[in-house]
Amino acid sequence: MKKYLFISMLMSLFILGLAFAASESFTLVTKEEGALKEAPHGLYEVGRHLNNGPDIKIVSPQLDDKNKLPVKLAILFVPVEGKEVDLAKLKVEYLKLITIDLTDRVLPYTTKEGIKIEKADLPSGKHTIRITVGDVSGGVTEQIFTMKLE
Repeated sequence: MKKYLFISMLMSLFILGLAFAASESFTLVTKEEGALKEAPHGLYEVGRHLNNGPDIKIVSPQLDDKNKLPVKLAILFVPVEGKEVDLAKLKVEYLKLITIDLTDRVLPYTTKEGIKIEKADLPSGKHTIRITVGDVSGGVTEQIFTMKLE
């Protein structure tokens, strides 16, 4: 009986820990990275856009409005019919004068369905992100979006 009580208590603490961890904000972009010089207009628009892979849908944040910090990031990957999303081809980049790879930072919040971060912390201002994702058939899609945060 004591063994089951102990296991139950451990499970409860584990679940509480997960709930607490999920409520904490996550630093996606540091203040130092946010302070870097902006890229000149059009720098990342050269060449053709990749769009023969999974569709990338930005659910949150609202791209037309200023968003409050911390911001919820919800990005869906919609696979092309019959072609599974390949996360090995995922790349998330912060576009400044230099490109900062955020892929390793977002991987713990990523599934084949998309990226979901409840409380992403970034400095106030305008932030441009490029997401590239592919599928098992070799299709690749790239999307660049800008969010405004206050």
